[in-house]
Amino acid sequence: MCGLFISNYDFKNKNIESIIEKNLRFRGPDGSSGILKNNGWISYHSRLAIIDLSSTVNQPVINSDSSQLVFNGEILNYKELGLHYFNKEYNSDTFLLNDLIVFEKLNLSELDGFFSFVFIDGDGKIKYACRDKFGVKPLFFHKSNEQITFASEPNVLQDLFSPSINEEAVEEYKAFRAPIFEGSFYNSIQQVDPGHCFINGRFFSAEIELLNAKKSSSSKNNETLKKAIKQGVKSRCVSDAPVGLLLSKGIDSNLIKHTEDFKNMYSVGFCGDEDIEYLSDQNIDGLKILNVDKDEFVKAFDYLLSLRKEPLSVPNEVLLYLIALKAKGDGIKVLLSGEGADEFFGGYDRIFTWAANNQNFDLESFLELYAYTEIKKGSKLYQKMESLFSNCTIKNTFELVRWFFIRYHMPILFRRLDFSLMAAGVEGREPIANAHLFSVCSMLSGDDLMINGLGKKPLREILSEYLGEDFAYANKVGFPVDLTKIFSNPDKLSSYELWFSKNLEVLR
Repeated sequence: MCGLFISNYDFKNKNIESIIEKNLRFRGPDGSSGILKNNGWISYHSRLAIIDLSSTVNQPVINSDSSQLVFNGEILNYKELGLHYFNKEYNSDTFLLNDLIVFEKLNLSELDGFFSFVFIDGDGKIKYACRDKFGVKPLFFHKSNEQITFASEPNVLQDLFSPSINEEAVEEYKAFRAPIFEGSFYNSIQQVDPGHCFINGRFFSAEIELLNAKKSSSSKNNETLKKAIKQGVKSRCVSDAPVGLLLSKGIDSNLIKHTEDFKNMYSVGFCGDEDIEYLSDQNIDGLKILNVDKDEFVKAFDYLLSLRKEPLSVPNEVLLYLIALKAKGDGIKVLLSGEGADEFFGGYDRIFTWAANNQNFDLESFLELYAYTEIKKGSKLYQKMESLFSNCTIKNTFELVRWFFIRYHMPILFRRLDFSLMAAGVEGREPIANAHLFSVCSMLSGDDLMINGLGKKPLREILSEYLGEDFAYANKVGFPVDLTKIFSNPDKLSSYELWFSKNLEVLR
């Protein structure tokens, strides 16, 4: 939806407006507030207009008492909350959120959507600095004594404060493709955690929810799950701008496709990719397929790396950006995707099969399956992982692994989708990764989710009603990109090594 920035830092004579515009304007191509100074704070907002397209709801919102709001994301049940609390129909989720805060009616757990926002009260104090339950939208910050700066991207903080590289974050990237503990690649730049408020602490915990979930036979009824899926998809289609779907050969996007009538669908890959070949043969109405060549990929990769100023997670980010550009050219502003299904429903078959078959959790075995590089026992990163799992109150191996994927792995996917699509001026939404479905899937056990070494059993059962069992129970196909055929490779590196090497250049 946007790029936000708000700070009480004294930048003296630094030309911060040009720095902020350069780094955040891509997140909001429909409008820029410029720099606003209010009550001891400097704020900025660039907008991608999706709910209420008029400029009258542009941000920052500054109230009569000099309190102010900067908000990124969407509150999708804003109309229902407006009627419930104010007996009034709102056209803007931004104004609804502002009024909930001003009139002391905000309950973060009631917000159905994905968001990060900062609210400064009339005394110039931070009242809220929040990130949604699962970490769909980013919220980075830099703190120095009593001065703090929040932003939607770390690149602007890097340019303003010139922090040093966090070498521990680099090691995490090599192992997990993201700095899952350090929060960013730079010292002194951190993130507000998912389900947390910087001021008021945690308001949602996947750990507690999974621990307290009562396994229920009613939750195994596919009609209950179908209803939750339909509710999730319907809510993620709330928009005053055109909505499309990212479609692959996978279970998740096809399940979304058969839940709603999508007029615009998109798929992307290289010529010869299994997904592209399959979808091309289906003659699906409304589906546009983009075949990417080597030169397009390299050009887009270079652009994204220079824009983000930190390593990308996987090559698929480049493809997502390119297909989002195509959708944007068609007037699409929102693209739905299937992120969250693997984490909620045990879809990483190899790892979740191991978890389901082992009563006692073994960290070394888990890391052999999950990490991309060897993490030596006794190393700092190993100790971080050891501390993480030993301090978790969940003891069932399957649920412990599921919690890890939801809390730590899933935000990596959200960051990937958010950045690559926003770089093209499109918002990504994940209709499966929401509270509607989490409340159902948390009541399902490993036995409910796994079948013959495959995860997502209930989703497969539902999809088989539309596309048959052969399709629904097919083995998972990833999105491999052979980078040795794309980039110059004089050192004969593997595709993984080449990817890490190319990305880490941006930090040196």
